[in-house]
Amino acid sequence: MYNMENSPKRYYEIIHNYQEAQLLFAAIRMNLFSHLDTPQTSETLAAKINCDKKQVDLLLLSLVSCGLVDRLGDYYLNTPETKDFLSRNSNVFLGDTLLFREKMTSLAQLEEKVKSSHVVGGATYDFSELAKVAIPEMYLGRVQAFLEEISKLFPDCNEPLQVLDLGGGTGILDIEFVKQYPNSKATIMETLEVAKVTKKIVYEHQVEQKIEVICGDFNLDPFLGPYDLIIASGILNFVTGNLSDFFKKISASLKEGGYLLIIGPSANDVNKTPANMLSWLSGFLDGIPLPPSNQEIEAAVQASNLTLTNRIKVAMFEGSLYCKSKIKPLVSTNEVIHSFIELTEKIANSKTNVLDFGSEDMVFYRGEIHMIKTIGDYPGIHSAKLAMKYGITRPVVHKTLQKLYERGLIAKKEDPDDKKRFLLYLTEKGQTAYHAHEVYHATFDKALFDFLADTPSDQLASIKDFLEHAIDLIQNHA
Repeated sequence: MYNMENSPKRYYEIIHNYQEAQLLFAAIRMNLFSHLDTPQTSETLAAKINCDKKQVDLLLLSLVSCGLVDRLGDYYLNTPETKDFLSRNSNVFLGDTLLFREKMTSLAQLEEKVKSSHVVGGATYDFSELAKVAIPEMYLGRVQAFLEEISKLFPDCNEPLQVLDLGGGTGILDIEFVKQYPNSKATIMETLEVAKVTKKIVYEHQVEQKIEVICGDFNLDPFLGPYDLIIASGILNFVTGNLSDFFKKISASLKEGGYLLIIGPSANDVNKTPANMLSWLSGFLDGIPLPPSNQEIEAAVQASNLTLTNRIKVAMFEGSLYCKSKIKPLVSTNEVIHSFIELTEKIANSKTNVLDFGSEDMVFYRGEIHMIKTIGDYPGIHSAKLAMKYGITRPVVHKTLQKLYERGLIAKKEDPDDKKRFLLYLTEKGQTAYHAHEVYHATFDKALFDFLADTPSDQLASIKDFLEHAIDLIQNHA
């Protein structure tokens, strides 16, 4: 009989999720959800969609089990979420968008593509069709987050602003922008096929007098300007020349104090893995270039007189905002002190005092896992050093160490230089906990690591100096 430390649960969850996705897409294609805004029996629904009642019964029970449909006795009804997004009666119906994205990102030919040195079946990413079907999802947080951020930059809605959108696709961001800023104008640069769709969408919103859609190649064509805002929507994959030269071209088209908003995926600097790699895999295999890394982007923008001012992540909207200006906003001493006090209070009042690393034997209080980390970082450390490091009494340290020892996480060895004390080491089980803690921080602290990676070294020095003063202050008050 095998004694396995790991569980295959994840693989069965993947199969379940795949089946759930197949069920969802089939129900959308059958337009089933559009009939369930009001309660229906399986018999009534079967007649409406021209299907066999017995089979519809089974389909509805499966939808109920997945939480997509509610059941009230013999009647079936959309859940609130399903009614909002999967019924064609909704203003934000996402069914067509989901079906298109499923087709666009399909990995059905994955094995053939991996085995082949050339593209199999042609490109799967039809960006003109995407522009047609993606409009509803633009209003599920992206437009709202965009306008909220822009209103901070340009509080006067009557200001006559000039905007350039590179790869604007649907044009919805620009359409809503000129509606909120009626004296402003926008230019959208797109490929020939996508531009045709964008023009139609702009015309339907009756803003063609304020938005110009031009067919062009952002790698070759001039941007003109100057603009108050340039939006780069998912285009960095397709920059064919030097990335720094491309950003210098953007910077030259911005007004002094103007902004660049980059929207779209980039690669993680640690392992060069693009965000949403799985969603883009079919396109990458069909020849779409991998995106540049955050580090490459930052090096290019810094060489172009562009400074990072904010990272935006709301719902499905994620972007980085840069300013063409050397003038930094003034920050008062009180603002810094207030933010620091707020940080310390949040840490002190945190309710997450227990960390669970996936099994009953891998659950720790924060004090315990931090002691494991220190022993892992400094093998052979003794309890007096731990007490000194954490600023707590030796009895408290001994009590925690005894618990860790009884759980088989640490080992004690007699100190050859001092027979009265023991040197501390991690056992194999302790090493497992140590690495689980590292993975935990690598996952949940990524946003902070990315922010610091994007921060110039002189600013990092100032932050470090402030933290050292704050640590000294806390020690003096302890």
